[in-house]
Amino acid sequence: EYLERNKERHENRVYYCTEPASQATYVELHKNQGLEVLFLDSFIDTHFISFLEREYQDVKFSRVDSDLDETLIDKENQSEIVDPATNKTRSEQIKELFEKALNKPKINVKAQALKSEDAKTTPPAMVLLPEAMRRLRDMTAMLQQEKSEFPEDHVLVVNTAHPLIQNLANLSQGSIIQGSGESPSAELAKQICHHVYDLALMAQKGFDAEGMKEFVERSNQVLTQLTEKVI
Repeated sequence: EYLERNKERHENRVYYCTEPASQATYVELHKNQGLEVLFLDSFIDTHFISFLEREYQDVKFSRVDSDLDETLIDKENQSEIVDPATNKTRSEQIKELFEKALNKPKINVKAQALKSEDAKTTPPAMVLLPEAMRRLRDMTAMLQQEKSEFPEDHVLVVNTAHPLIQNLANLSQGSIIQGSGESPSAELAKQICHHVYDLALMAQKGFDAEGMKEFVERSNQVLTQLTEKVI
C-alpha cells in the first residue's frame, strides 16, 4: 500500500524513521514536501527491512537521515551569482567557507537550499550517513556489543536558505565586526561554522568524549566573542 500511494513521488523507495525524537527534524522536512515516512522503531524492524529488500530487489529503504530526496532541494535558489569577480554562487562560497573552517577532508560538504515556506523552520545544517555505511556501523556495534565511533566519512548538508547561514556568509567577509587582530569577523565566522556542524553532528549522536569537550569549549568561545561585541 505504501508503494502504491507514493509511486508518483518516489517509486520503489521507502522512507523510514527509527528514532522519532532524534530524527524529528528529518521527518518534518520530508513530510512538508509530501514524502510519507514510516516509523520502524523496534529492534526486529531492521532485520525485516533487509528481508524485504532481498525479496523485492527493486525496493530500497532509506532512513530519513541517510540522503536528501531531490524534492527536498530548492535548485533555483542555488544558481544566483553573488560574486562577479570570481563567478561563484552563494552555494559555492558557503561550501568553501565550511570546508576551510572545519578542515576535515573526509567530510563531504554540500551547500544546498532546502525547500520550505519558512526557512527558519528548517535546520541550518544536517549530517547524513549513507544507508549502507550506517547499516554496517549498526551491525558492527551489535556484534561488538558496544557503541561504534561515528564514521569520519559522512555528508554535511549546509542549508543555504537558512538566515543563519546567509548571515554567516556575510560575516565571513570580515566587514561586520571591527577589532584588533586579523579579521575578527572571519575568525568568529569560523567558530560559528564549527558550532553549526557540532549541532548537526549532535543530532546524529556522533560525539565521543573528546568531541563533546571541544564542543563545549567552542560554544563558550563563540558566546564570549558575541558578548564582547555587544557590551
